[in-house]
Amino acid sequence: MKYKLNDIRVITVGDMSTFNCSHKVGEGFVCKGENLSFAKGTKSLSHFVLASLMPYIAAKQRVRDDADWMEFETDIACPDPKCGARFRFEIIGKSTYEYYPRSNEV
Repeated sequence: MKYKLNDIRVITVGDMSTFNCSHKVGEGFVCKGENLSFAKGTKSLSHFVLASLMPYIAAKQRVRDDADWMEFETDIACPDPKCGARFRFEIIGKSTYEYYPRSNEV
């Protein structure tokens, strides 16, 4: 069975003077399939941010209907309510994967 997933780039955006955490504008990562890769120049990423973004990564990777709100919502706020950072999701491509069921799953 073949299926498609969106390739996602997530970058930090906002006015750094409003940041309460260690984020830096332009830092982020790319997610292709199950793999995350830091964007060029990104030295670290808060595990609190990563944990809060994980459900959105999975949702943004799925192919959705054009009317789905996930299609047009692009920014997710930092989980620290006093921080002004946002994390922008961009679809940068689509990849096709193949699932091979085990013989006892058919």
